[in-house]
Amino acid sequence: MSASHPAVHPVEAPPATDANDVPRVRMKDTQGMPGTVGGLALRLLQFAFAVSALCVMVSTSDFSSVTAFR
Repeated sequence: MSASHPAVHPVEAPPATDANDVPRVRMKDTQGMPGTVGGLALRLLQFAFAVSALCVMVSTSDFSSVTAFR
């Protein structure tokens, strides 16, 4: 039976750099990111849609007899 045998090749470690020399790059804020006005607006819209969905479910005649866990 001919099976392949994996070989491990040594890899050199990258040269150590001083952490103070590396320029810091900050990601730009994206729309809807937590902590931004857009993120708050999306959460408020999510809450409004959840409340409206719950109101639609409660308005049915058999809401109390039918559950999601049955």
